[in-house]
Amino acid sequence: MIVMDNNRNSCNPDGSIKRLGSLEPVCNLCHSEISEIGHKKLRVECLNCGKVFKEVAGFLDLRIRSDRYLSLNQERQKAERLSHYESQESLEQLTRRYYQITADVSTERRERFVRHVLDAELRGAALLKRIPEKATILELGTGTGGFMGAALKAGRNAVGVDIASRWLVVARKRIMEMGFQSPATLYPACAEKLPWPDNTFDSVVADSLLEHLENPESAITEMFRVTKPGGTILIWSPNRYWPGVDPHVGLFGVGYLNRSWAEKYVQWRRGDIHWPLSRSPKIWSKMALEVLNSSEVQYQAADFSGWPITDKSIRARIARLLGRMTKTPFMSIIMTQIGPVGEIRIVKPVMDLDSHHMNQVEVF
Repeated sequence: MIVMDNNRNSCNPDGSIKRLGSLEPVCNLCHSEISEIGHKKLRVECLNCGKVFKEVAGFLDLRIRSDRYLSLNQERQKAERLSHYESQESLEQLTRRYYQITADVSTERRERFVRHVLDAELRGAALLKRIPEKATILELGTGTGGFMGAALKAGRNAVGVDIASRWLVVARKRIMEMGFQSPATLYPACAEKLPWPDNTFDSVVADSLLEHLENPESAITEMFRVTKPGGTILIWSPNRYWPGVDPHVGLFGVGYLNRSWAEKYVQWRRGDIHWPLSRSPKIWSKMALEVLNSSEVQYQAADFSGWPITDKSIRARIARLLGRMTKTPFMSIIMTQIGPVGEIRIVKPVMDLDSHHMNQVEVF
């Protein structure tokens, strides 16, 4: 199996290259090996079904479609355009460059999103604390690389995918700016059609992803498929019933309105924009149980207690406080209902060879 050299490896904290071996991707249509064809520009072909995958902005493009915002061709052009500035600009400059070529984002939302991008590694570090230390990790919805940056800094073995190759350009910039000698293993791919065989990863994580998908059930099924038996899936998603500011539109109380009224409210305050409607952790866990029908699913408020103590900001102190509250029985119940972010943990059962039976457990 042959893929691009700069996508074969992740890095140790000292910048040295770590071989990923069996974590290399396969054809996302038939899960067969892929082999490089041609030399001037990367192209790989599935050895079984003949599907050809090409390069975009230095990444092996394993997508079968684009996101809802751009066509696949438009998305590739935007990623290539952004990568042109990658070596010349800092992470902040490149992020601002992205919003300069994205005309439908207001100044207020742009500044909020830029701050979010620059602080993403801190939240990523908090999420990483929820993952077993020796696990091989797949992150879905890598975005600008906050979690991947934290994972590489900690010397973890992680692979990241995102349907938007334009955001992976920013993620690669973050990782290179951190001082690593080789880019992390990043792939443009669809969460609903992952390019790995069954039972590949110890852990799969997704932060603020499901609410953006048209078919989150398919993504949950794919996460489950590529997770090893006994492995875990950890999902963070904004809680619909958080009484504070909605992270997507910056408005209070959006989640307490039905979709029709919420759309009118957002349009009145923010104009004609697309935005996802969040769900509660209980609803996400119910969906997971219905889709998988044979796994242990737990839900609670997201545990932010692993937020780096080096961050002394008010936001960080609040995050760590909220994390500590999730560990107190009474407060945990309240935080699960109205906390800012829900956490869903799915454990893939190990087959009982004697009874050929899988246990199904739901924890509330």
